[in-house]
Amino acid sequence: MGLLILAVIAILAGAVIRTMGPSMKANAGVAKLVGYGFMFAGVALAFMNTVVVINVGEVGVKHFLGTADPEPLLQGVHVINPLANVEKMSVREQSFPQGGGVESIDAQTSEQLNVALEVSLLYQLDEANAPNLFQTIGAESVIKSQIVLNAVRNGVRDAVATKSINDIFSPNRSELASAMKEAIQLKAGDRISVLEVFVRDVQAPPLVRQAIEEKLQREQNVAAERFQTEIIQERAQQQIEEAKGIAEAQKIISEGLTPEYLTFFYIEQLAQLPAGSVIYVPTEGGVPLMRNVGGGP
Repeated sequence: MGLLILAVIAILAGAVIRTMGPSMKANAGVAKLVGYGFMFAGVALAFMNTVVVINVGEVGVKHFLGTADPEPLLQGVHVINPLANVEKMSVREQSFPQGGGVESIDAQTSEQLNVALEVSLLYQLDEANAPNLFQTIGAESVIKSQIVLNAVRNGVRDAVATKSINDIFSPNRSELASAMKEAIQLKAGDRISVLEVFVRDVQAPPLVRQAIEEKLQREQNVAAERFQTEIIQERAQQQIEEAKGIAEAQKIISEGLTPEYLTFFYIEQLAQLPAGSVIYVPTEGGVPLMRNVGGGP
């Protein structure tokens, strides 16, 4: 619209100068030339106002006298009514908040416990729905502040309200993020498409954090005691097996100690004694006999 106003002014100025040309006797030719120049510049500006370029990743909404054209302008060059304006919106994937930030939200779990979450998401505008969004809500900045922000806050709170404190602090946060995505999309309707939700951080009240830490400590202690018990049981089992082996060996030895074997073992040991050794030989009367063995004096 600005170019069109400037074009009209240039054409009018050129017409005025062209009309005043004959009254300027000495400079009549110059005045006519200047007037035609202004008029040509005005026509060029008017033509430029009829051509609009929609870049890649954008969609245009043509509006005139308070009414938006229901047909969006897709990427490319378009010739439009020079009196109309075009609002350009991005249809690329966008992050919320912008610049890689996070939105801090306080919510309550199903046990009415307060938790503080840091959330971000990826979303996208539907190019076919851009004219309706502009007609009912406004420019892209207004859409972000009214639709995206409200959908994120209300959707996160609704999703957390269905989860217990254990679910919130579960190692598998993908389930929580999935529930948030569904809730945010439900709040936003078909006005935006929620692509992904990221749960950056979750903070519980101090008492809850203390209880969780104590619970984790108890679980670690129980695990350590269970490990020690398993070690003791393993050692006891080893001792039992060792005792069984000794008992089995003693049984085998006792069964093999016959009188004949003992006599043979006795004679064999006598042969190994050094010269001059004194031995006691038992007798039936209980009086032991002593004698030298070997070649001693």
